Amino acid sequence: MIYGSTKEATNWEPDDWVTKTIKVALFFIPRANKDIEPLYPQINTWLVEVDSEGKANREIAIDKNENVLFCTPNDRNCGYWTDCPKVFSEDELAFIDKDNFEQLWNEHKSHT
Repeated sequence: MIYGSTKEATNWEPDDWVTKTIKVALFFIPRANKDIEPLYPQINTWLVEVDSEGKANREIAIDKNENVLFCTPNDRNCGYWTDCPKVFSEDELAFIDKDNFEQLWNEHKSHT
């Protein structure tokens, strides 16, 4: 496993009125990340556990104050990176210590 951080996909804007209207109109369609989508604009950094093929297994979203927003996947949310076809290469991630990732995961995995 590779453990790293990325700033990719951290430029989310709050939903505008058009997006909100569309979401209301399509409320009956299940969403993969219903609990965490509203938190996307707060994400400053992603911590990602990546397998040998570059696919994300687990992710931790961190805000600008270095607080954990959520850990996914969990029983209600698939996760952002864990539910997309993105394949990471080692040079796309800033290395982080496995023990640090595991500690944050274990302390916060029940968030959202």
